[in-house]
Amino acid sequence: MDDFFLDGMPPVFFGRKKFQEAGAIISESGKFGKKAFIVTGYVFASRSHATARLVESLAAAGIGSVVYPCISPNPAASEIDSGAKSFIENGCDFTIGLGGGSPIDAAKAIAACAACKRPVWEFIDSWNGKQPSQVERAFPIVAIPTRFGSGAEVSAFSVVTNAYSFEKSVFASAHIMPSLAIIDPDFGATLSDMDIAAGAADALSHLLETYFTGSPSSPVADSLTECLAEELIRCAATKIFGAGDGSEMDDLFYISALALTGVTHVGRGGDFPLHDIEHPLSARFGVPHGIGLGALMPHLMSFTCSYATSRFARFYRRTIARLQGEMKIFRRFRECGDDEDAAANAVECLAGFLEDIGACIKLSKYGIAEADLAVLADDALRLYAHGEMYLPNPRQLRYSDIMDIYRAAL
Repeated sequence: MDDFFLDGMPPVFFGRKKFQEAGAIISESGKFGKKAFIVTGYVFASRSHATARLVESLAAAGIGSVVYPCISPNPAASEIDSGAKSFIENGCDFTIGLGGGSPIDAAKAIAACAACKRPVWEFIDSWNGKQPSQVERAFPIVAIPTRFGSGAEVSAFSVVTNAYSFEKSVFASAHIMPSLAIIDPDFGATLSDMDIAAGAADALSHLLETYFTGSPSSPVADSLTECLAEELIRCAATKIFGAGDGSEMDDLFYISALALTGVTHVGRGGDFPLHDIEHPLSARFGVPHGIGLGALMPHLMSFTCSYATSRFARFYRRTIARLQGEMKIFRRFRECGDDEDAAANAVECLAGFLEDIGACIKLSKYGIAEADLAVLADDALRLYAHGEMYLPNPRQLRYSDIMDIYRAAL
């Protein structure tokens, strides 16, 4: 196993009805102060009463609040910078991200920008020879996810979009790890099948990207990944196809958090090339992140499979064949003997699953055409290749390869 450093998760309060206790949980922790800056999405705020319920819960615990319902599905740098200004002007003590990954990422970024008094893009812009600013401190952060998939509630990353240059990138810092997460699976009752499909694709990508791109040097991490992926696929299919009893949401929210804690990655290395090539789709065309991942995943796996045959074959035997024996869930499943056949069928089964749950949608439905692919491939390499001519992957992703994957997903 490779050496690794695993930083800790925040304290997590998990369970149905936990959201009703949010004010008391935050107050009793004794480390957040008396005024919250609630960061949420404008769509969520207009359709849900959760924000008002949170304000009431905080007030009952003696905590005041300011609501900032201004975050778009891909958080814009301008929204974050305005939020940091409002945070300071209102004398707030901590942020609360309420919603999906976007408001939680925005709450992290606002906490850092307000504390460091810097615009968020200074923490991100690292291409063209620039050196990004470091996050030296941040105000405390509470994360309350209302959907699963992103894992933002337990990660030290924030994904931000520059709406003027159409650049979507990431900054990371231990200072923006949430100090507390409240995960209430009751929010799953509000999710559509499309939301569930997108969340499943996002969480599955967090599990499988480093599994397929990493080495076999960490059997513990591999076993954790295989088991979590099996449960994720089972629960998502059961929920979408209507055969469940409702308990699937507990598992989906829990798996989503575990998938980005680091415990499934450590000791084997690996990269996130799927995220690297998806982000330009969201930045330029507003493709929902999970759906973009689902659209590209089968084609990236096909591109990679013959260069990581043993990894894909292992996943076929440890997860797909086992799950198929229980549920007959993969319509493209076939009995395979040698590694090459097993690896190829792993790709076919995962692609079919993503299609069946509605997570693999043609990119042309979002207005993307052949003429757009060059700028998307340029963005992926410029933002994520770190000065190289390729994205790291068992089979290096060069410009023409990225173009081919986008083209296959049209």
